[in-house]
Formats: sequence, structure tokens, C-alpha cells
Amino acid sequence: MIHISSNSALPIFEQIVQEIGRLIAYEILEPHDQLPSVRSLAKDLGINPNTVVKAYDVCEKQNLIYSKKGLGFFVKAEQKGLNSLLDNAYQELNQSVDSIMQLGDTVEDITHYIKEAFK
Repeated sequence: MIHISSNSALPIFEQIVQEIGRLIAYEILEPHDQLPSVRSLAKDLGINPNTVVKAYDVCEKQNLIYSKKGLGFFVKAEQKGLNSLLDNAYQELNQSVDSIMQLGDTVEDITHYIKEAFK
């Protein structure tokens, strides 16, 4: 369910946060669904459990998930946490668009490229 890439420039804990956000956005994870335990996810991904703890902590701070003492982590019912992930993604998009425009392309060129790429 949660996938990470050792080739990614993003730290593993951030990849986990993005994956959880993606799974919530696509409604694969629904409100109050339980996430894998820290040990289970760490074992499945072949990573240190502390990395999963850090990712879950970030997810909690971003209001994507909540914890129940002794029971684990669950998806929050309200989707406010997705807004911060979307804000970050749009900031990255804005930086990329600025970089492309500095190289000479126009907004129209960029829009056309995006429309063609996602047909």
C-alpha cells in the first residue's frame, strides 16, 4: 500500500507522509481506517521503525491521522491535513513554473505541456 523509493531525493519519512496523503486523497484510506503499526510498516518497507514514527508524527501534526493510545494510528475524518500537502505541492509547482519561465517558456507553453501530458 505505501511505497517508497530509495532513488528519491525526498527523505524516506517525507515519502511516507506523501504516500499517506495520496492514499487519503484517492480515498484508498478512508476516515478512521487504521494504518499499519510502526513495526509492521518498518518491516514491510525494510526501514528503521524510528523513520515510521517520524512520518506518523508529521502526519499527525498535519492533521492527516490521529493516534489512540495502545491501538495505533487512524485516518482523520476531516481532510484539513490534505490542504497542507496540497499547499506544499503547489509551492513546488510554482517554483518549477518560475524556473521554466526563466528558461524562456511562456505560461501558455507550460499550460499546453501540462494538458498534453495528462490527457
